[in-house]
Amino acid sequence: MKEEMSSVDIRYIVRELQWLVGSRVDKVYHDGDEVRFKLRTKEGRADLILEAGKRFHLTSYIKEAPKQPSSFTMLLRKHLGGGFIDAIEQHQFDRIVKIRIGNYTLIGELFRRGNIILVDSENKIVAALRYEEYKDRAIKPKAEYKFPPARENPLEVSFERFLDLMREEPELELVRALARKLNMGGMYAEEISLRAGFEKTTPVKELSDEDLKRVYDEMIRTFNDEPKPNIVFKDGVMHDVVPIELKIYEGFEKRYFPTFSEALDEYFGKITLEKAKIEQTKKLEEKKRGLMATLRKQEEMLKGFEKAMRENQEIGDLIYANYTLIERLLEEFRKATETLGWDEFRRRIDEGKKTGNKVALMVKGIDPKEKAVTIELDGKKVKLYLEKSLGENAEIYYEKAKKFRHKYEGALKAYEDTKRKLEEIEKLIEEEQKKELNVKKLERRKRKWFEKFRWFVSSEGFLVLAGKDASTNEVLVKKHMEDNDLYCHADVYGAPHVVIKDGQKAGEKTIFEACQFAVSMSRAWSQGLYSADAYWAYPNQVTKQAPSGEYLGKGAFMVYGKRNWMHGLPLKLAVGVINYDGEEYVVCAPVEAIKAHTDKYIVIRPGSMKKGELVKKLRGILKKWGYEVREEDLNAILPPGGGEIVEVVG
Repeated sequence: MKEEMSSVDIRYIVRELQWLVGSRVDKVYHDGDEVRFKLRTKEGRADLILEAGKRFHLTSYIKEAPKQPSSFTMLLRKHLGGGFIDAIEQHQFDRIVKIRIGNYTLIGELFRRGNIILVDSENKIVAALRYEEYKDRAIKPKAEYKFPPARENPLEVSFERFLDLMREEPELELVRALARKLNMGGMYAEEISLRAGFEKTTPVKELSDEDLKRVYDEMIRTFNDEPKPNIVFKDGVMHDVVPIELKIYEGFEKRYFPTFSEALDEYFGKITLEKAKIEQTKKLEEKKRGLMATLRKQEEMLKGFEKAMRENQEIGDLIYANYTLIERLLEEFRKATETLGWDEFRRRIDEGKKTGNKVALMVKGIDPKEKAVTIELDGKKVKLYLEKSLGENAEIYYEKAKKFRHKYEGALKAYEDTKRKLEEIEKLIEEEQKKELNVKKLERRKRKWFEKFRWFVSSEGFLVLAGKDASTNEVLVKKHMEDNDLYCHADVYGAPHVVIKDGQKAGEKTIFEACQFAVSMSRAWSQGLYSADAYWAYPNQVTKQAPSGEYLGKGAFMVYGKRNWMHGLPLKLAVGVINYDGEEYVVCAPVEAIKAHTDKYIVIRPGSMKKGELVKKLRGILKKWGYEVREEDLNAILPPGGGEIVEVVG
């Protein structure tokens, strides 16, 4: 199974991603060996991933960012954040990607362990994922960045040079010669051999110059083949992802993709998800294994304590059950040891055993130090202390039984506690497996034309649009405002242009809502005002024609003729999820407009809460209602500045 991109893969992906040139870097994230760029492109948001030693492509599998950004993250954000991508290149035919952003270049080394290095305009290293030293170059701060030693580029090699390289080691098999001499890897060497019509194991010495010309031509053709991105499956499992159709995979199950980036993302994204699933429960599984081992030890301990408790209890009971015998033995042993001494007592017991004396045969041990004799009674060994009475001897065993009972009870409590912890861990593992992974696949639908603007649907069902900035203000008025629409604008400098589509059929409610939207989406909101004025006019009153001697910048227009004013409009909006044009959208609009399309909404107005905090609170409420909304999507629809939540309905 493929685990990293080849030089050929990089050639194709770099060519495919040229459309990203000119995109703005909104944010940079770093986690482990991965760096992800959140880009603002001409097509909308895009996430570009660069993983050291592995891959480079657009991704929809978004990993949850670490709570604490690394120092590498902060350096990348400092130098690259807000910049624009000026170039995306492959270094020669190596597994090296270069992304130039302003005065800096991010270099991704995708071979072996890999690395990601930031260099400045003088090619000096600013930061790196890993600082390392090799015999021919060093990756360390302020050092000049050097590429690894150059290898032959199959795209630039002439046929004459190709011939010389092939003839250097004529004993080599064709596939080995291609892979070793021309920096392409075994798979593509095999593909070229197959396309040229030769067995991959054919020794080079058996090929004529004409044969090698065929190989050379196929090599050039292969690396310039028409893209046909696909994932190759083997026995139902993903095996490879390639940018072109390959003969070596004829007959294999394949899944084709519109772009190579999508194919790479699906392939590596699935691998990332699988790794994330394993990582998510790894620590819990380790803890579970530890608890299970503890549980087994505790079970053995419990069995031991239970056995000792039972045996001592039985011996105590046995002493009382054989009261007369034990009393007699204690008396006889006591007298004998006092009269004869312990050594003579032992000798007489040994002699008695030889002659078959019943009492002597019962004795299994003599302990002069403790003044005790161990006898066997009903198959059990009973140690009798001669200086103690029968009752005291029995009590010794009852006390031992009691101690083992306490130990058993303590061990049982610990066992039950371990068992409870194990059940909790198993429950946590189950919950973790059900829980969303820290890697999510963003399903990107094609954006509708009106989503380029701020927008809402009025309570009467009319589409209302507003510009987001100078560019969208310009586009809205010039391209999308038609004769049967209405134009609205707040009496606030820099306020957005607002257009009611088909507005001349709209009632007073829609016009009021559109003008309220105009004042709420202006800087009046960030200034903390609770009301402002706005007006509406007809499209033929709005023009780019400036008064004599004046110039209208991008997004600015003149309004001539009568303006229909509305005074003291409240700055108050609501956030909710509405269904429009067959799809669900999270929308921020005047309260009455939202209210008409959903029964769950959050009312907001200007306030002291920072926008980021407000976004988090809104996101939390929407999540409780079953809507998973990204922070950036909420940021995009809210008015400028902070605010406060006035009411939650639903």
